[in-house]
Amino acid sequence: MVSILLPVLSIFQRTTLHNRRRTLALSVILTGLLVVFTNPVFAQPPAQLGDAVDIIENIIKLLAPAAAIAFLIMLIIGGFQFVTSGGDPKAAGAARTTLTYAVIGIVLVVAVWLILLVIKTVTGVNVTNVQIPPGP
Repeated sequence: MVSILLPVLSIFQRTTLHNRRRTLALSVILTGLLVVFTNPVFAQPPAQLGDAVDIIENIIKLLAPAAAIAFLIMLIIGGFQFVTSGGDPKAAGAARTTLTYAVIGIVLVVAVWLILLVIKTVTGVNVTNVQIPPGP
């Protein structure tokens, strides 16, 4: 029994050694190509705080359209699930849950937006506008 397994084990060991050599050679070649063909990186001016403010403003501007798109997608998915449920109570329940979550999500987004508008009206401060006060 052992004499039958020895040639198989030696072939496995040679293959593993061959794969290790091939992997090592490939990694050396790829590292060399990376060193040769990459562009040098020069020092850039440090990032300003205004850059972060611009990013935050862009995210805030995209939240309402993203919520509307997510609501539309969830509405379509829930409707498709409901139509394809075929009278199965579990599938119809899952579709109803998807539709319920979609409606709850859009109601929450609209409620938050209305709260922000009330804060703006009462205090006069535009809370959706991100500004960093100037330093001393």
